[in-house]
This record gives sequence, C-alpha cells and structure tokens, in this order.
Amino acid sequence: MTTLAPDLAERFRTDGFAFPVNALTPAEAEQALAGCHTYLRTVSAAGGALARYAAFPKIHLVASWADRIVHHPAILDAVEALLGPELLVWSTNLFVRPAHSGSSLAWHQDAVYLGLDGYQQHAARVWVALTDTTVANGTMRYARGSHLGGALPHRFSGSGLEDIMRGEEIAVDIDEAATVDVILNAGQCSVHHLAMAHCSGPNHTDAGRFNFAIDYVTPRVRPTAGEDSALLVRGADPGAFLPESRPASDFDQAALREFYAAVARRQKRIDQTVLGRGGKPGGDPARDGAQDRAQDPA
Repeated sequence: MTTLAPDLAERFRTDGFAFPVNALTPAEAEQALAGCHTYLRTVSAAGGALARYAAFPKIHLVASWADRIVHHPAILDAVEALLGPELLVWSTNLFVRPAHSGSSLAWHQDAVYLGLDGYQQHAARVWVALTDTTVANGTMRYARGSHLGGALPHRFSGSGLEDIMRGEEIAVDIDEAATVDVILNAGQCSVHHLAMAHCSGPNHTDAGRFNFAIDYVTPRVRPTAGEDSALLVRGADPGAFLPESRPASDFDQAALREFYAAVARRQKRIDQTVLGRGGKPGGDPARDGAQDRAQDPA
C-alpha cells in the first residue's frame, strides 16, 4: 500500500534518488499552489521573522496547505517504504524560481549544512512539484550515486558576485554522464538522499517554478549539537527532538508561538554548523532558495 514501487526503492538505495512518485492529485496540487500564493502574500505583508523565514524551515507549522502536504498519505507511504514506520518532519522548504530568472545553483549536497547525525540511513528529502518542473524552468539535476561518497568538501568556484550567488560548489568533478534531470508533473515528487549531489539552472519560461521540499527523519537521527524540534507524523517516538504541533488554522496564535520558537532554535543550530565549517552566522538552511527567496510573482 505504497506509491513507491519496489524498483524505485532499490533505485533510491543505489542511485540516491527515486522519481517520479505520484503524490498529490492535479486538483490537490492546484489547491496547494493557490495556498502557497496566499501564504507568500501574507508573510510578505507581515514582515519580520515570518517574512525572513518564509521559505524555510518550518512552513508547515503556520500554513495549512503545507501541513496537508507533509501529512499526505501517498507521500508518507512512500517515505515509510524507504525509512520505516516512525517518521518526523524535520524541515520544510519552499523553492521558487521566478519566470525568466537567471539564477542557478552550483553542484552541492544538503547534508553538509544540516548538522544531523544518522542522516545517511535514516533521512530523505521529498521534493514536491506544485508546478511542472522541466529543464526549461530550471529543475534540479542529480548526480547518480554521488550519495555513496558521504559528505564531500565544498568551495566557492570563484570570488565574483555570480560565483558567490551560485553558492558553494562540490570540490570534486561531477561525471556529467551520470546526471539526471528531475522532470515532474505538478503533484508528483522526487525523493533524494541528503548527501545526493544536485544543482539547478535558470528559468527561461514565462511562469514561475514552485517546489515544496520536506525533510523526513526517523527517531534514529539526532542533532549534532544543541536542541532541535520536529513534527511527528507517523509512529509514536519523537527521538531526540522536541515535539511540535500541527496548526489549528493558518497563523493562529499558538502556531505562531511555536513557529517563532522553532525557527530561533533551528537558526541557532544552523549557525553552529556553518561556523563549524568556517562560514558566517546567519547561514541559510535552505541554500537552494538563496536566490529564490520566497516571493510571489503572480
């Protein structure tokens, strides 16, 4: 009773990714995209921490459209097939590549920024397409099997503004013959290992690309240092994470209190991770969204 076929589960283990996984129906994807647009307008008008953390890392704590996605049975069934029956949502991220955006992101791994122990076997990122994702609109590219080498060294490829905006790049050559473009219809998703090397390109189309990413972990994952929190979505064991609660409604007072506490806690940990790598505090946990900061081009 899972949307992830056995061959895709094997591909996740060997290749480091699996797609396409059928998740949201077309109607659900359309509804989620509309909710996303409303959410972006609301947080932009509110300003402050809501605007600063609009794209990461706890969208699901204040937005009902995001809460519905992280609890979607088809997605949870797929992740359970990979990680087992005890599942927590550690982070949610919104990646927007506006129409005719020249932004691109260098080859990198998510794992080096997250400060998590146990992610190698007990975590996965689900990348949900709220719009179609194509080469033309700058979809992700995976480097097949790159997760097998664990966390790789990263560096900036140059000192120019464009190099800095593209982000840190894996300091190892990528075999272009092993790369795969993540082509999805709205409502479908891909699942990848947190050590999967990936990049993305510019959007040459007339429409924005919207993707919602969910980091699922099991109780066997632990923060490398400091307190952290997560939302239990299947099973009963929160592991080392402080428990989070679902929002009763969009931006209700209890949800806002939980959101502010959770993002402050997470940013403190991310800063520790970034400083440990020789970076500067205030680093972006959703580094894929560095240029694609949450905005609503509609």
